[in-house]
Amino acid sequence: MKDYIISNKKGIILVILGVMILIVMLLLYHRSSHQELLVSSISTFEAKINEPESKRVLTEEELLEIYINDNLDIVSFFADVFQINQDTLIERLKADYQSINLLNTTNLEYTLSEYLLALEDSNRELFDNSIDPCNDSKEYIIALLKYFSKLYNNVDFSIAAAIVQIESGYTVQSMLNKNNVFGGMSGGGLIKYKNIEYGILSYVKLLSDGYFGKGLTTVEDIGRVYNPTYNENGVKIAKPSWVSKVNNAMTEFVNVNTEISIEEVLAFKSI
Repeated sequence: MKDYIISNKKGIILVILGVMILIVMLLLYHRSSHQELLVSSISTFEAKINEPESKRVLTEEELLEIYINDNLDIVSFFADVFQINQDTLIERLKADYQSINLLNTTNLEYTLSEYLLALEDSNRELFDNSIDPCNDSKEYIIALLKYFSKLYNNVDFSIAAAIVQIESGYTVQSMLNKNNVFGGMSGGGLIKYKNIEYGILSYVKLLSDGYFGKGLTTVEDIGRVYNPTYNENGVKIAKPSWVSKVNNAMTEFVNVNTEISIEEVLAFKSI
């Protein structure tokens, strides 16, 4: 045996070294795996203790605050249209949001318009009704017509715009001073509106409720009420010259793109 060991000493040493290297590698692998498992466990624990509180369900009041802030440009615009302090409007919206279903509305502008019209009737003291004469361009007034016709979407924009074209041409200063470019009359004179935005909104609302909403959807139908006369048989009809003028004016507006955002509307105001 001794002679065998001596004669094979190199081979035996190599075998021993190989076994030792294998043992060391196994130890290193086991240690590395343990460390990886430890790091993974620590990371999972840290993730859990650092989990953000954003998963907390927000209250309706918090959701309302976020919703108003996200749509502040629209809220601000309607505050200006109705001449009500913006902070006052926001306070009222927060108080009344459930009754007007504000968080679930699919048309915020329409909801605000209808809400403010009703609020104006019941709480007139909240609103400034001083007259601010219009010095804005035709392009801005047309942009307002597009915008409000989108709110009251039963209104045909081309008819609405054509009527204004023949009544004021968008430029008659005596009508612009009263923010009434569509010829609305009361007590034998032009109705005064507090600003051009309010005047155009009132006009589109009138068309929506008093004409299109009642099935009067053609120029002839509208003219029988808007600008009537009587034929030789005593039958009430639209004045033919008025109908002809409106139909001719409509050619300027029939193929106009009516999609417009509040940002685009206000961009025209600065022109």
